[in-house]
Amino acid sequence: MIVGFNEEKLLQACFQSVSFCDDIHYTDLGSTDGSIKISEQFANHIYHRKPVPSCEMIQTEVVNYIKNDWVIFIDPDEVVDETLANDILAKFDEIKTRKSIGAIRVPWQFYFKRMRLSGTVWGGKNQKFFLVHKDRFAFEPVVHYGRKLQPGFVAVDIPLNKNETNVLHHYWMNSWKVFIKKHRRYLINEGKDRYNLGVRTTLKAVMLTPYYELKRSFWTLKGRKDGLLGLFLSAFWAWYETSAVWSLYKIQKKAATQAT
Repeated sequence: MIVGFNEEKLLQACFQSVSFCDDIHYTDLGSTDGSIKISEQFANHIYHRKPVPSCEMIQTEVVNYIKNDWVIFIDPDEVVDETLANDILAKFDEIKTRKSIGAIRVPWQFYFKRMRLSGTVWGGKNQKFFLVHKDRFAFEPVVHYGRKLQPGFVAVDIPLNKNETNVLHHYWMNSWKVFIKKHRRYLINEGKDRYNLGVRTTLKAVMLTPYYELKRSFWTLKGRKDGLLGLFLSAFWAWYETSAVWSLYKIQKKAATQAT
């Protein structure tokens, strides 16, 4: 299951890396480049939808069209390393009949302008839910928080190998312009989504967020290993998280005023 918009430079590599899947669903959000032509070479099913702030909103719908119980969801800027593909197939053979398992998590490596990130909230040794059972895993139309295990089910992990090659390569951002534009779009719904999930904050927490998040990304999560890029990304993360928390706080205040 892939959702894309104007990703022709990356899309073919993404499709080729999931060639071990027997049913590929691609949803296009109005691309004006060659994305559709590329998808026609690889996808079994192609859907056309209007642009949305986040692909979670599309996956919630498309997962219902998939015939198989087990589903991979992958972004068009991601590529499954060949060694990871082999690990996924081996792990799937091992766990597919175990009814308590709802997902397989895989090692996830972020890149910025093709530079491998060693730290920040994005880089380093991350994991991602990747192969999931559609009846044991939730796809909800919520930015960043809409994908999770259903209650009562567990995930199994594919460990990073010694050479750190069995990863899902995430060629995350190719320019600062795209990076900023995409995160500004995320912010449209971030505060509302957190509020609907029951998250609450205080004015003091909002004021402390820039300090704590910059420290967490640059120092605790080792953004310093990426030099100036790590510093810039950590500063951006501090701004983003502060904006999200401030948005949440304003929604809380409005709801409290309306309640009285």
